[in-house]
Amino acid sequence: MTWKAAFDANYTDGVLVLHKGRVVYERYDGCLDENTLHGAMSVTKSLTGLMAEVLVAEGKLDETVLVSGIIPELKQSAFGDATVRQVLDMTTALDYSEDYSDPEAEVWTYAAAGSPWPKTEGYDGPRSYYDYLQTVRKEGKHGEALGYKTVNADAAGWLIARTTGVYVAEYLSNRIWSKIGAEREAFYTVDSIGTPFAGGGFNAILRDMARFGQLVLNEGKWGGEQIIPTQAIARIREGGDREAFAKAGYDLLEGWSYRGMWWVSHDDHGSIAARGVHGQTIWIDPAAEMVIARFASNPVAGNAANDPTSLPAYRAVADYLISQEATPTLVGREWHIEDIADKGVIDNSPASLWFMPDGRLIGNTSCNRLMASYAQDGDALSIEGAGSTMMACPEALMNQERHLLNLLPAVERYSTNEVGTLILTTADGQTITARRR
Repeated sequence: MTWKAAFDANYTDGVLVLHKGRVVYERYDGCLDENTLHGAMSVTKSLTGLMAEVLVAEGKLDETVLVSGIIPELKQSAFGDATVRQVLDMTTALDYSEDYSDPEAEVWTYAAAGSPWPKTEGYDGPRSYYDYLQTVRKEGKHGEALGYKTVNADAAGWLIARTTGVYVAEYLSNRIWSKIGAEREAFYTVDSIGTPFAGGGFNAILRDMARFGQLVLNEGKWGGEQIIPTQAIARIREGGDREAFAKAGYDLLEGWSYRGMWWVSHDDHGSIAARGVHGQTIWIDPAAEMVIARFASNPVAGNAANDPTSLPAYRAVADYLISQEATPTLVGREWHIEDIADKGVIDNSPASLWFMPDGRLIGNTSCNRLMASYAQDGDALSIEGAGSTMMACPEALMNQERHLLNLLPAVERYSTNEVGTLILTTADGQTITARRR
């Protein structure tokens, strides 16, 4: 299956690939575009888990203490004798079903408790997330097996709130979201008393989800500032108890573990993921210096429905980026021009160069098609016969086209830098730079 085919096979609404912090691929479909908020579903858990790991790394939250020592209200619940670490790694033993296909599963009572809408006449159940957590009962022994259940994330959200004095939404905003250059506001859904849904209520645009993934890839740094402790991300990346994970029965994720509410692959790239129902994903591949953010609307909730067509696609993109880095060549995919003689390019003008194996050079001058020929010998490069179609364009685009067409015949050599940028250089030192997407 191709990357393009995987887009449709996974019911993708939007996918964005960052390589070394730069967008190299971005595609949307249906109602989603770059400005549209989308539910992150259980990717929210990984935001919650990271915030908790930050507090652990800073010594503000003790991972070894019992939850009841921090939240006395949970003393009589299943969480009362679980440690903070067991909650964060979801190795709590809970009498709680999250089987969405079972109308009698506890998840539906939980959903009713967390609904912000007025309760129906005669309703006598819990009326908030925190109310419901106090009703969860224990089944088994904590610490023995992964039990992936959303109530753990809301217990973690309560731990964060009790430790910091603010809800997770405010803590995320103050510590992370306000510092990563987010393009749009984000929001949490809340229950009837205003408690953010720490297990699945986060909504944001795709680009900002990718920014969050890049922060994790950068080990907590953004713009040269250490926003969150490196140790918090290191704890996540080292992974959790693989034997406990294996008992959960994720047959498609053999050898994986779960740590701090993140999925840890333990592959040779050190990949980790934030995952949500219906295909929501942040995939982080440190070896490829790559982040993939995806929103989707798969009709089947469980990720087992899309893992066979998603996980190999993520790895294929990572391997491709690594191979392109190792052996960059002129011939191959289209190069998108980012600068012409230190003057930049007009926003959204599709200036590009595409070196064909037969010596033809095609592409876009801006709003016209480019036609030329080229010869390459080592890093020496000559371009001849550069011309374009004659469609009338706005004056600024026409000036950019003329500048490009004048520079191309003067090119004498090419190179690529450490981030994969193609640099064409003329005899007098002027340059044209381009990157692949």
